Amino acid sequence: IKRVGDEHKSTIANLIQLYLYDMTGSMPFPIGADGRFEYDFLDRCWRYPYLIRVEDDIAGFALVIDECPLTGRQPCWFMAEFFILKAYRRRGAGRAALAAIVQEHPGDWHLGVPIANRPALEFWGRVLAPRSPASREIAFDGDRWRLHAFRA
Repeated sequence: IKRVGDEHKSTIANLIQLYLYDMTGSMPFPIGADGRFEYDFLDRCWRYPYLIRVEDDIAGFALVIDECPLTGRQPCWFMAEFFILKAYRRRGAGRAALAAIVQEHPGDWHLGVPIANRPALEFWGRVLAPRSPASREIAFDGDRWRLHAFRA
């Protein structure tokens, strides 16, 4: 992982388009008149942005914030967005990125996954299992979420 600054904001904005496209299999996202997915959260989530690389290639990104928007808990680390390109999935890139990011941010963590996003539920259930999170379902903004809480 590499923590990045504003000079990489457009790179992550481009990756967000792929991220949202991936999720359309289970969740609808609106498309703007310009043909791009609408995403209004980048500035709000731009606190601890990371590019995930495998060797020299971009493999994904993560956006970490220091409060949980699902519960309002502060201080609490929260994985606001996390994406691994399909070519790097099931090869350990996501697991390694999570481990490195959590190591950079010790303390209490919350990680929320929409119940409708089955692939993400499976991924997070698998990679968080060694951390023995306290997991529960919650309602937020009209959707059902699985909230995983753990300490790093």
